[in-house]
Amino acid sequence: MDIIKKDPYLEQIRKISKRCGVKAYLVGGATRDALLNKQTNDYDFVVFGNLEKFAHAIGSQLICKAIKYTKKITTYRIFCSLKTIDISEPRGSILEKDLLKRDFTINSIAYDLEKNKLIDPLGGIYDIEKKIIKANTENSINDDPLRILRGFRLAALFRFDIEPKTLKLFSDKIYLIKNVSRERITEELKLFFNFNETFVYLLLMDKVGLIDTLFDDLSLTNGCLQSSKHLYDVKTHSLSVYNYIEWAIERIKKILGKTYKKYLVHFAAERDTLMPALKLAALFHDSGKPYAKIVVDGIVGFPKHETKSSEIFEKYAKLYPFGKKISKLTKFFIENHIKPSNLYKIWSMGELDDLTKIDFFIRYGEHGMDLLLFALADTLAKGKISALKKEVYSTFLKEMVQFYYTIEQKLKGKTLIDGHDIINKYPNIDRRKIKEILNQIKKLQLIGVLKTKEEALKIASRLI
Repeated sequence: MDIIKKDPYLEQIRKISKRCGVKAYLVGGATRDALLNKQTNDYDFVVFGNLEKFAHAIGSQLICKAIKYTKKITTYRIFCSLKTIDISEPRGSILEKDLLKRDFTINSIAYDLEKNKLIDPLGGIYDIEKKIIKANTENSINDDPLRILRGFRLAALFRFDIEPKTLKLFSDKIYLIKNVSRERITEELKLFFNFNETFVYLLLMDKVGLIDTLFDDLSLTNGCLQSSKHLYDVKTHSLSVYNYIEWAIERIKKILGKTYKKYLVHFAAERDTLMPALKLAALFHDSGKPYAKIVVDGIVGFPKHETKSSEIFEKYAKLYPFGKKISKLTKFFIENHIKPSNLYKIWSMGELDDLTKIDFFIRYGEHGMDLLLFALADTLAKGKISALKKEVYSTFLKEMVQFYYTIEQKLKGKTLIDGHDIINKYPNIDRRKIKEILNQIKKLQLIGVLKTKEEALKIASRLI
């Protein structure tokens, strides 16, 4: 608790509470994080007394802006340079009633500023020590069904177990998640997907029915058997892809070798987009297989399933506001997840030349590396991959990423001509052909065949 006791903000708030004649308790995540010896920038207070007077006194003293919110209870949010402070009225006549109405025991510990002591009527301190997520009451989920998703997120964040009774409560009440706004659900999912090592919690989410409740179409992948190349049905395979994405991220240094630092710069810059996109793609990349499945002479196939999978994801991208960047990148992984395997086959025969590699990265750019990472996870998740094959495919990924960084600057440089040049020279051209023509020009430019604008336009005329 030293983090709380030594915080100058709390000392000032304690003095202000005494001056205003109110009783203030620090509650929720701040108290929990202090017990876990973690720093927090968000403070929540339950206040008995004149809430408005206290909030404005804090704002005035700390030179911060206080904004009033009124939903189920009145809350003042105070925005300071280093902290965000929420001052709320109690959810009951006494503190213990307020704590009982919160979500989990670990979030229901109060710190009495005046007496400098913890108040823990539900045994939250014990549960923190034992690393357990436990719902306060059976009504906890009725009060806010989003707490199901939050429970998994908190468990993943702290690497806690979810108490069996709470897990059963989640399962029994899973249908209530449909009553929660999709905006709130999306925010929780994005936070969850941004963590690594969440696979065990994803399995539990699937076990209680959360995945299929949020994404109805994924329920059809349960028991959808695949070809002999796969050990698992579609759902199990998709969950396994999710697992191997986290496995690869955790081992990225070993997989990529000397180029891992360069890749990490790219990954860190786009982490908030990449992590949700990779994981959503894992769940949805084969979602079209139940619709595309055919059996010819006893051989199972799924022609163009990636197209149907993309359509299914797009349906949910409209329901859940993940944002344009995440949705676009997720669709990119889904629609192209088979492409690297074709490249791998050529590489494994020793026939992959620089021109083909250049063509791949011209088409897919920097995210071509992420696509290769996704393909690695997809391949390993088939369940019939030997340790040797795992190393071989990892070597393929490493060589491709190393190659990308040898051409990165040229790849990002300007092409000798652009779309306007082609249209000006050939005004009757089918506009749909321009992108492919420019890709071909860029490829020939990178290998040194084309050096001038005139040469590029001459080649363009042959490609039209």
